Amino acid sequence: MNTLLPNQETMDKPMVLETKNLSLAFSEDGEEQVFSSISLGLHQGELMLLLGPSGCGKSSLALCLNRVYPSAIDSLVTGGVYLYGKSLEGQDPGEIAQQVGIVFQDVDSQFCMLKVEEELAFCLENIGCPREQINAKIDEALRLVDLTGWRSAYIHTLSGGMKQRLALACALALNPDVLILDEPTSNLDPLACSHLADLIHSIRKQRQMSILLIEHQLDAWMPYVDRLAVMGTEGKLVYEGEPRTYFANFKEEAQHLGIWMPGAVRLHEQLQIDRESSWQPLTRDELAELWLSKPDSVKRTLLQQLEQTDASRSKLPDEGAADAGGKEALLAVDSLSFERSGGQKILDRLSLSIPAGQFIALVGQNGAGKTTLAALLSGILEPSSGGITFAGRPLPDWPEKELRKRVGLIFQHPEHQFVTDTVYDELAFGLRLQKLSEEAVSDRVESLLEQYRLQHRRNFSPFALSQGQKRRLSVAAMLSEEQQVLLCDEPTFGQDAYSALELMNSLRARVDRGLTVIMITHDMELVQQFADRVIVLGEGNIQWDGRPDALWDWPEEELRAHKLVPPLSAHLKNKLRWALRRTQETCGEVIV
Repeated sequence: MNTLLPNQETMDKPMVLETKNLSLAFSEDGEEQVFSSISLGLHQGELMLLLGPSGCGKSSLALCLNRVYPSAIDSLVTGGVYLYGKSLEGQDPGEIAQQVGIVFQDVDSQFCMLKVEEELAFCLENIGCPREQINAKIDEALRLVDLTGWRSAYIHTLSGGMKQRLALACALALNPDVLILDEPTSNLDPLACSHLADLIHSIRKQRQMSILLIEHQLDAWMPYVDRLAVMGTEGKLVYEGEPRTYFANFKEEAQHLGIWMPGAVRLHEQLQIDRESSWQPLTRDELAELWLSKPDSVKRTLLQQLEQTDASRSKLPDEGAADAGGKEALLAVDSLSFERSGGQKILDRLSLSIPAGQFIALVGQNGAGKTTLAALLSGILEPSSGGITFAGRPLPDWPEKELRKRVGLIFQHPEHQFVTDTVYDELAFGLRLQKLSEEAVSDRVESLLEQYRLQHRRNFSPFALSQGQKRRLSVAAMLSEEQQVLLCDEPTFGQDAYSALELMNSLRARVDRGLTVIMITHDMELVQQFADRVIVLGEGNIQWDGRPDALWDWPEEELRAHKLVPPLSAHLKNKLRWALRRTQETCGEVIV
């Protein structure tokens, strides 16, 4: 294992949570090994980031740290977990949960009650909180996660991102010593990610809380990470130490494992201009400071390189993006409105034209109605008013079986679309509906199993997979068919870098064959790299429709209003322009 000792300040703090030679298997003979021989220590007030490829056992390790494994789930756990030096074996799981809180990767599995306030009250009552204090504690927890206005809401009406914030509020209400966060920002918009990272940092400083973070979206967290631990494909610890050292010296290893790297690391690696500095920036501010310190000649060259890269990605003309460049509509939306029961308006007289052969990113803040719009476009929901036509024919007039052959939807929650008992049969299901021979089905399924790294799970139930594996299966099952329109709700959720790139390239290949992809995402880097067109949804309607690179020139107050953070290349480009303009104003230089 590559190990770097933590700095002296960290070592001087008391150890709160520790594992010693911890291993997990799902069979008594140990053959279904999930991870093995993990020895880690979490110090008081420390934030440790745990990285690793999808399916390596990160979430399972987290569930061992408060004895969900083996207390609640049949499993073989060896080695030890120690809280303040005392073994957790034999301790009451309810008492452990008060000290070691966890926000699950699948937050829906964490809720027990129907309403937001009931869920929080249930958590507080379970720890014996005096009744007269419960209301105030609920208010405080909801204020921390910006859900005050949803106190009386039914949990099933919340967006995926809002459910994540509710799960966090439930954990914080218990005031634990250790908080384990398993991909807490996977369904959050970019500004919400940043705000959550800031919030967690503030709380841990106030309470001296220790944090173990499992995350793929790293940028918002990098200013606050004290130590890094990395698990390999075999479920073993391969690195523990300083984040900057790992990302500076082990890039090839990280790439091989499919480890996500901070955006600043990736972009800095791509910029091949004047690279005499060996210092590794980890945040967007560090990257900007480094390159803004260069001579103006280097800044100009870098700016030209970034602009040329963005220009090569642009696929739509400057004019006509909103009407799809004049192409004939495959999907046409006319004055579409949708209200939930109770009169809550989600979409309001929205109109949209979608042609064949376009990669469209649908973005916007949590609760903007993106998932609702996808369900309407696929015919799963019916509009309150207005209409949708597909291939010139009203959507309700299409027979269900025919429509499913032409319009596919990858659900936000993979479990909602599984219909068979094994991974193999899930991949074969759509192919068999196409009346292919069993030999052709077998060949295609084997190819998909290998492509999406599911060979060793072929006979597993889809519901027994990790969240990342479930997402890969749900995407692979839909990509086995050739629908004219494929709607994808957060397709890279829970994926390591290798899997996310594989999924995105597969979606891009569909578009290159003349099919249409509509992708809901919060990842602006993916929008910039893969999308032809980006649609910003907000206040029940379309707020922007055009090329991705043009979106980043939208006024900053508009971007912030819709919770959008430009990709790192756009951020750096704007910083360079500002610096060169200042030089021009000061010295009278002409900027080319």
